[in-house]
Amino acid sequence: MRIENLTYRDNALKWELEKADFESLTLLVGASGVGKTQILKSILNLKSVASGKSISGIYWEITFETLNGNVYKWKGEYENKGDIDFSDDDDEELKRHKPSIQFETLLLNGKIIVDRNNNDIIFNGNKTVKLPNQQSVIYLLKEEDLIQPAFEGFGKILFSDQTDSTREAYRIKFSDTQKLLKSVKTITQIQEAKEDIRIKLFLAYKNAPEIFEIIKERYIDIFPQVEDIKVEPLDMEEEDVPMFFKEYPFIQIKEKGIEKWIKQHNISSGMFRSLIHISEIYLCSEGSVFLIDEFENSLGINCINELTSDILSSKRKTQFIITSHHPYIINNVDYTNWKLVTRTKGVVKTHKPEKFNIGKSKHDAFMQLIQLEQYQTGLEG
Repeated sequence: MRIENLTYRDNALKWELEKADFESLTLLVGASGVGKTQILKSILNLKSVASGKSISGIYWEITFETLNGNVYKWKGEYENKGDIDFSDDDDEELKRHKPSIQFETLLLNGKIIVDRNNNDIIFNGNKTVKLPNQQSVIYLLKEEDLIQPAFEGFGKILFSDQTDSTREAYRIKFSDTQKLLKSVKTITQIQEAKEDIRIKLFLAYKNAPEIFEIIKERYIDIFPQVEDIKVEPLDMEEEDVPMFFKEYPFIQIKEKGIEKWIKQHNISSGMFRSLIHISEIYLCSEGSVFLIDEFENSLGINCINELTSDILSSKRKTQFIITSHHPYIINNVDYTNWKLVTRTKGVVKTHKPEKFNIGKSKHDAFMQLIQLEQYQTGLEG
């Protein structure tokens, strides 16, 4: 999918995002604390709502295009039950008190296909049977041909929060890898698989070596000290690890002049994250939406340069919505893809750079940006 615009309000937390437009690549820039991360998390919240979760006090209006070229406009609001996380499916008390949807509409190419109030859901002109009023119509009607592309689109939103990136290599995502090797063989099947990117990289290593070689060579371009990469289970005789890791594939790299392979948990944060980002670009499904918070975290200047270039040059049907404070990233993304984020009390706004005459002179756009009071203070002015 591709998100075209979003309006969002959180009545429980008392903040709102005025209508924000997004491109295939949107770089959110601005002072710390203005709401850049909140914009990403509001999109992630809508992914949760589309998957059946209930979130107290939110209002939304989002327009998005799916891979088949259809344009949806989805609007709705949950009752406000305060700042409580109702996502714990094991808590029976929370289940009984989940907030209900007050209203919801879904338009397809300008035509209303779902109109919902507190009591009824009208789908394609007909009243449906009584359905749970705490779950969205995109989730409840996901098997319907008119709704399914929207449901699948939200499933392709991927949030990358690198605030704890130093621990990423330690996280294990278990799957039945032997079963997957037999059923997920082609590059298209790998891209469409609902698996963690590290499992996808293993599947490419085994079943799509031509793509794995491209990923490996791109990685070596960034880190020329590396001569090889493999994704295989560890040698149980050499490694002091539990037996339940016997068939689990770990990323391992070999550097020039060093005999031993560097195991996944010993790979530096920047090197590991770079490999993950490269793998995502090649192995994500078409229509993926990447939400990347603080893109520069844990990356050296060589990584930032190359990965920014990879994102800009990608020809796949993907969308990137990124936050960054790093001069290189901002300076190397065309100013027409910037959105300056400001905040006045609880109201967050995004602005095109042209509003502040950025790009209308021969002066460097980045220098114009950093001299703006709105960029320095986060206030609209």
